[in-house]
Formats: sequence, C-alpha cells, structure tokens
Amino acid sequence: MNTRMNRFNSILVTSLTLILGACTTIGEPSLKESGDWSLEVCVRQMKGTPPVSTKVSYSGPYGEHTAFETGDFFGLFVLDETNTIRVCNYKVYCSGLDNKGKTVWSIFKPGSSDSNTSNHPIADVLAQGTEYFAYFPYNESFSAITTSAEVQSIVPDFLNSLPKDQSSSYSDYDLLVASNIPGCEYGEVNVSGKSVSLTLAHTAAMLRYCMPTGSVKYEYRFDGLDFTPFLLKTVDGVDEFRYVFKPGCVLDMCVKFVKDKKLYKFETGQTKYLWPITTQAGHCYLLDENAPKVPYQTAVDMGTSVMWASFNIGAEDNETATAENIGGIAGNYFMWGANQTTSSFGSSSYANYNKSFTAGTKPNELPLGYDYSGDVIYDAARNLWGGEWRTPSWEEWQELYNACTYTVADGKITFKSRNTGNSIVLPLQGYSNGTVISEPQNGYYWSSTANPSNIAKALATNFRSSNAPAQNSNADRYTGLPIRPVYSR
Repeated sequence: MNTRMNRFNSILVTSLTLILGACTTIGEPSLKESGDWSLEVCVRQMKGTPPVSTKVSYSGPYGEHTAFETGDFFGLFVLDETNTIRVCNYKVYCSGLDNKGKTVWSIFKPGSSDSNTSNHPIADVLAQGTEYFAYFPYNESFSAITTSAEVQSIVPDFLNSLPKDQSSSYSDYDLLVASNIPGCEYGEVNVSGKSVSLTLAHTAAMLRYCMPTGSVKYEYRFDGLDFTPFLLKTVDGVDEFRYVFKPGCVLDMCVKFVKDKKLYKFETGQTKYLWPITTQAGHCYLLDENAPKVPYQTAVDMGTSVMWASFNIGAEDNETATAENIGGIAGNYFMWGANQTTSSFGSSSYANYNKSFTAGTKPNELPLGYDYSGDVIYDAARNLWGGEWRTPSWEEWQELYNACTYTVADGKITFKSRNTGNSIVLPLQGYSNGTVISEPQNGYYWSSTANPSNIAKALATNFRSSNAPAQNSNADRYTGLPIRPVYSR
C-alpha cells in the first residue's frame, strides 16, 4: 500500500464493545511443529465500471493497489478451533522480495522493536490456528483484545464511527479485512496445506464522482445530512472526489456545483457524468444567460402547437417539489404584464408598479387586444425562466381545451391529450387582489392577451368543477394570477 492508505488509529475505537461470542482467554503460541508455511496477501479491487460514477465503488484504472509494498504492515489475529485467540494483533511486515521474486513476510513480536522479527517466524504464527483475521491499517490498541467477540466487533465499530466530514483523507476510513471467523467473514481466506492466502476486502462502501476542475462546490447532501468528500486527485481538468460510507445504509445523495454559470447536480440513481439538471422537478437556476432556468425537458407534448410546462412558475422553488407532485404545487402570482411577482396585488400595487415602469409602454397602457407573449419586459415566463419560455396566448389556451379531455378533483384540474395521451395538472389557485387568496376552489390563469374591448382587463382562464374550461374576459390587469408557461416547438 502507498501513503494513501494512511493509518487510522485515531478513528477506530480503542474500547471495543463485547458482543456475542466466546469469552476465552488468549493462548500462547505453542510453537508446534510448523514446517515450511507460506503466506500470500493481496487486496481485492472494488467493483464498478469506470469511468462512470457509481453508488458504491470502482475498479479498473481507478482501482486501489492489489498488492502490499515494502514497508507496509497489517495486523493479524489467529484463533484455534475453540475460539481461543492464539495470536493477538501481531504486526505482519512486508520486507521485500526474495531471490525468486516472492514477497517476504516477517512477524513483529508485540512490545519489541520494529527490527526484532527473529523470535516469531511466519511459519510458527500461521500454524497456531485455523481462523484468521487480518486487517489494514494497523491499530496498536487492538493488542488489548482478549476474546473472539472483540475481534468480531472491530468492523461494526469501525463502520458505526464513520464521520460525515472526510475532507482530510478518505483512506483514513478505508478498513481492509480478510477473515474466516464464523459470523465475521470478509474478503477471502484460503488455506491449502501449509499455504495461507489472504485477500483483504474493503469493509466500507465507496462513492466516487467527478466534477470539472474549477467548479464552485456549494452543496453536498448524503442521507439527508451535509457531508464533506475527499478530493483525491485532479487529472485532465477533472476533480475526482470520494466518500466512504457504511454498506447497507440509505444512499440518498445530492451534490450540486456551478461551472461557467451553469448549475449541475448529481443525484442518487444517476450513473453517468454530471450534466445540467433535467429533472422534471425543475430544480435549476438561471446562472447562464443563454440557458433557461427550467430545462425544456420538463415540458409535455399535449398535441398542440406549443409544448406545455409541467408546473407553474415558482413551483420549482418549493422545497417539497418532486417530479411526481410538482404539477399540483401552487406557484407564484403575477399581475398582467408584470414580468415579476410582487408581495401584494390589486389596483394600488399595479399603480405603483406602472408608476415605476420605465422600459417602454406601461403594462396598464398596452392597447386593446395586445399580446405580450415572449416579450421579456412584460412576460414573467420569459423574464424568470429564460430561454424560449413564455406566457401562453389566449389562442393557445383554447387550443389546449380543444385537444384535451379534463377532470377536476382534489383542488386540481387535469388535462389529458386526445392525441398523445399525455397529461398536465394545474392546481386551482384562485386569485389575489391584495394579500389574501380569493376563490381558491377555482382556477384562473393568465394568458398574454389583453381584452379586445376593455383596456383595464385581460383574458384569463376559468376552471370550475362544474363547468367546462372557459374564457374569463373580466379579469382586471391588477389581479394576481398564476402562469403556466409554454414554448414553441
């Protein structure tokens, strides 16, 4: 092992819990006739398919070392058939290769200097029992172990002590074990005659993922809590991070980062390099002026001339939003022709908005029948979501009505396309002419089209449980209504 496999004395518990198992005392090696015993040791590679990010681990060109190096040493316990510990936490030292290229292993007597290996030939140690527990990196405190139950508790105690902050070195938390103790099997232990082969395995699971070098990392979530990963290396403009965790725990992970003003996210279940967010829940932010805040992949083909968003403006910022429920989440409210939401609505709020408006014709002065769809100075969808998103015109609302069947239930209206079979859900959000929502049992949504005969009004939808979807031509421009965006195919 190289220096990345750092010793982890500081993180393993020094007082081990007594669990079910034999409570026999340690026996002294009997130095029984052992003959020419041999030992082979290697490390099992973690499994995975590089260079793809996985939920647990990896192999191939990113794999760990599969053989120990000169100067490395691991801890060894040997138990006999009565579960008596015959060899307790001896250091097994890799001293190099013999003249045939085979690894030479030596044994340190506990309490002796590191150079004193002559009293315990490897053959005498291996012959003391039939059950082996080898681990790396070495921990001197384990020399106080007296029972097989304490040996068996080493791995669970280690896993239960894994921290969320692994910013210093993931290898401090990478325990390698080979054991054939019943109920405590890890890696592989093969005994053939007087030959013992140990294949140490990683007892913890490992998450690996990559980000472009120079990304601004600002959120890491694992199992619902903040965590800190370890930056292992940077190669060819890619930062490789790793995080070690307890196998079998719930892997609920989210990593977000910013690169070139674009937000990226890696979530549980994705098994490829990080891409801009395209989840239907739309948790994305407009950090690049040339990219929409909400990806076009969130839109639904309803068999009309435009693609319909699957949720209202503002629903994407709701912390409870998921791909399954976002369509029914109430979004923000907007006055007609105002390209942003406000804290209150109604005639006085609209008057104040228009009074401060300097970008062109004031929204309350736009002429009869005017349609602002796609104009960023009036259209909240274009201004807030960016890209080609826009507020639908009244003609586009009518097209949706004609292409779909509908049902109203549980405070939502569901449109189902006769042509594509796809559906969108719109919550019935009522309206606001102040700070209170009125008629929450009804659905009113803005179109981008002004009333053709009354300059104070604009055209909106009207969804009621007992009536077919209809036009509401009496909506005051100062009324706060939700917006369901569209974009042209």
